[in-house]
Amino acid sequence: MSELKLSDYGFNILQIESTAACNMACSFCPYPLKDDKTSKLELTKIYSLLDQLDSKDHGLEYITFSQFNEPLLDNRIFEILDYCNKKNLPVLFITNGLLLNKEKNVENLLKYQPKIKISLQVLDEKKHKDARGLNLELDRYVSTVVKFCKAVKNTNIDLTIDLGCNFNENKFNYNLRKIFGIQTGDPSVPKTVDQTMNMFSKFIDYFYNITDEAYKKNFQNLKNYKNFFKKNNYDQNGYKIYDNVTLKLKTFFFGRRISNFSPINDNFACGSKILGILADGSVVPCCLAYEDSISLGNVNNLNLRDILNNGKSFLFNLRTKNQKKHDTCKKCFGEPTRRGAIVRNLYNLLPLKIKNSTWMNNLKD
Repeated sequence: MSELKLSDYGFNILQIESTAACNMACSFCPYPLKDDKTSKLELTKIYSLLDQLDSKDHGLEYITFSQFNEPLLDNRIFEILDYCNKKNLPVLFITNGLLLNKEKNVENLLKYQPKIKISLQVLDEKKHKDARGLNLELDRYVSTVVKFCKAVKNTNIDLTIDLGCNFNENKFNYNLRKIFGIQTGDPSVPKTVDQTMNMFSKFIDYFYNITDEAYKKNFQNLKNYKNFFKKNNYDQNGYKIYDNVTLKLKTFFFGRRISNFSPINDNFACGSKILGILADGSVVPCCLAYEDSISLGNVNNLNLRDILNNGKSFLFNLRTKNQKKHDTCKKCFGEPTRRGAIVRNLYNLLPLKIKNSTWMNNLKD
């Protein structure tokens, strides 16, 4: 059988949930809502999935081994990374960083050198424990991340640290969205860049004290963060703390939207490029699906190519306006209130010229 190009099916990221377990219960994540917190995808099945992929698929950006789980809880994860390296498959290792206090984990990450993203996210001392579902002081958590930065500094590991931010800089726009019942982001993270950076400023010394002399001047730029962290450019650049360590502000939306939001009609198209494989084997067409309601099939029963071929009509409908969508997808593109869903439906009917106007940008995600 020929190798599978995921990009032929419109996907450029593959998220394989090797295990269903996580050591956090974040308020912005569907994990606490999941029934399945114990499944493990068989190692032979993971290898089989990796064997099916075309490593020369230039449309494939990376593979992760997380969806709503913590990969460092899986004692097989470094065997899996080794297998990916041998097959020349690109990996982004996404972790909450909690288990980076284990020397063995750090040593293995240094050995296999994947790209790494740490979801630091919530820097509010008052919200941290509730937001992350974690009985651990924020200082101790951050110090583990900083210690890991020191370990990987000036190595070949490309490390990104994500901080959550809602980018509600304009109070008028924010209040307008509230009136219309449209989402304004997740309440666990700050509303604005100001609030985010004020919280981060408490931890700057942690990073400053371990950086090279040449980079100490870099930290002065954080005083002008308004000129740097902007909604439209932070995704591409981030802020370099060291050559190989980047700080990024991540736009946050409510991660439980597919269960808690009010649905809209079929007049939308989903551009998701992420294919997820849950620990129970379910193949789902986005990064927000945590159960099998929109499963395209199960890898324990079929190979991935057959599942994607069988799901072509579902994917076409999902990616095409006014085609029949699943109720779960309608909720995902909906809003936290019924009035917000009505506003969203009306917005979707507008001509592109009006949608792109300055005023109407207030209603966009």
